[in-house]
Amino acid sequence: MAESPQISPVFTRIRCLLFYVLGIPAFFLIFTTFYRPRWVFGLLDMETGMFSFNVTIVSCILLGVMALSRTLMSITYQHSRMTRMRWWLWQAAEIVGMGLFVSLYLTLMYKGRYTYYGMAGISMGVLAMTLVYPYSILYLVWSAIAAKEETPAEDDSLMRFRDQQKQVKLIIASAAVLYVEAKDNYVIIKYKDGDIVKEYTLRSSMIALQELMHKHGLVRCQRSYYINPAHVKVLRKDKEGVISAELTTPNMKAIPVSPRYYEALANLL
Repeated sequence: MAESPQISPVFTRIRCLLFYVLGIPAFFLIFTTFYRPRWVFGLLDMETGMFSFNVTIVSCILLGVMALSRTLMSITYQHSRMTRMRWWLWQAAEIVGMGLFVSLYLTLMYKGRYTYYGMAGISMGVLAMTLVYPYSILYLVWSAIAAKEETPAEDDSLMRFRDQQKQVKLIIASAAVLYVEAKDNYVIIKYKDGDIVKEYTLRSSMIALQELMHKHGLVRCQRSYYINPAHVKVLRKDKEGVISAELTTPNMKAIPVSPRYYEALANLL
């Protein structure tokens, strides 16, 4: 049988534990006071107008049980990782524990009208129906926080080339890219893989890739070209004034450079 996956460490941090310790009883107090659901009101009003008083006492009981429970959870987690199944069972145990303490209080308040065991079942049912909301909300919130923190950060040195459907087609170190050339509805990415020069044809446009180029230091040198200044050996101008960039990689074609981009590129060399 496959082992249940472990709960994220985010759920056992002090801040998260405090949110549960304070959030569960606070929700019970506010929710029952303002909305007075019938399953809570009938139990705590006692037909004597004791609802507000009993809600306050029960909220304090919940606070005490949650504080004890989450302290034990923190101690337990320091010695062993907690699986997701175990974590959910812990939540269920909290509701059972709160129900047992609340039933003890209510049995005394009802002065023998209900047995302790009968009141325990009622209390657990009432708490389960009420606390399912804050437990679910807190779980979703902290799951989102955990997912965000645990998503590995993208390596800024890598260029992720996406096609027209925004799908990543090529991931490569920016330092390996020689130049990018536009041809019709495609771009040709020329790059080095070790000592070997390779190319990748991507269905995209220069405009779509413009932000990616600027982010990784490639500069426009001509209408159809972006070039990596790190691979430029020299800029040459022939007798007719045509400018081209020779690359440090042997046997590579010279890349045309427009006069409007010449000065900006020359300053980077």
